[in-house]
Amino acid sequence: MLDFIYTLPIYFMTLTVIVYIPIRLSLLKRRNNEVSLYKEFIYILSIIYLESLLYLTIFPASSSIEGWTGINILPFHTINGYLYLFSQGYTETAIINLVGNVVVFVPIGILLVLIYKKHTFKKMLLIGFLCSLGIEITQLVLSSLHILSRSFDIDDLILNTLGVMCGYLLMKIILNINKTKT
Repeated sequence: MLDFIYTLPIYFMTLTVIVYIPIRLSLLKRRNNEVSLYKEFIYILSIIYLESLLYLTIFPASSSIEGWTGINILPFHTINGYLYLFSQGYTETAIINLVGNVVVFVPIGILLVLIYKKHTFKKMLLIGFLCSLGIEITQLVLSSLHILSRSFDIDDLILNTLGVMCGYLLMKIILNINKTKT
């Protein structure tokens, strides 16, 4: 396997900071826009998060079976499988897959609320679903072309969308608490 793939996130993050900041500042100055360091920090954080998410979901997993493409279109089939593993004492595998698929998408809900506070529940649900669907389709296409060994799983769509919604609801609660304090 190509060892350089494991260092790609660091290269992408560094490139983001080196390239994005000067270009963004230049565009803002040209438009005579006021620079909000808070918003720019959130934008950079969002880009770095998306790069990391793509790395986690698109690049080869160390446990992948080469040439394998799995497809699950039965809702809750994989989730039930992991719950069964959990009940049999294989808690680490179950937790990593179930909780991991939720937690890794929580930042999308958080970051989108920080960028634009007026997202509705339905819009965020759609964004979460479409982000996950895009990743699942990419995994399916690249696996079908024997570039990756990943799978398309409807349960990943469910868990990933749930993660986005958890981040969204968490931020809405925090913002409402802060609003009532002021």
